[in-house]
Amino acid sequence: MNFPAVLTLLGLAVAGSAAAQSATMTIPGMGQMLAGDHAARAMKCGNNAFTISGNSNKVTLTGNCTQVVVNGNKNVVTVVNVGQIVLNGKQNTVTWTKSLKGAKPLTRVTGTGNKILKK
Repeated sequence: MNFPAVLTLLGLAVAGSAAAQSATMTIPGMGQMLAGDHAARAMKCGNNAFTISGNSNKVTLTGNCTQVVVNGNKNVVTVVNVGQIVLNGKQNTVTWTKSLKGAKPLTRVTGTGNKILKK
């Protein structure tokens, strides 16, 4: 099931328009989620996973993020502490500062033009 379908099941809607619209929620066992386009947010992970679905979002994540998943295109994510980074889509950039385990976080990248950078 895709993320917009999950939002619909939960009674939340994300409409597409030129204005920045996004929705955030926490789902037990899945962590926190942000869905929408053109949002600029600063959020705290709190030892959970964080999923960003949409296009052209700019998100800063503090705290410990066990996993960061980015679905969509042209998202820019800055994360302080991260265990795993998953990029799906095109031209997404994730910049991280510290790995929760080991020298680098685990990574999985699909799509084209995606970048994972150490700050």
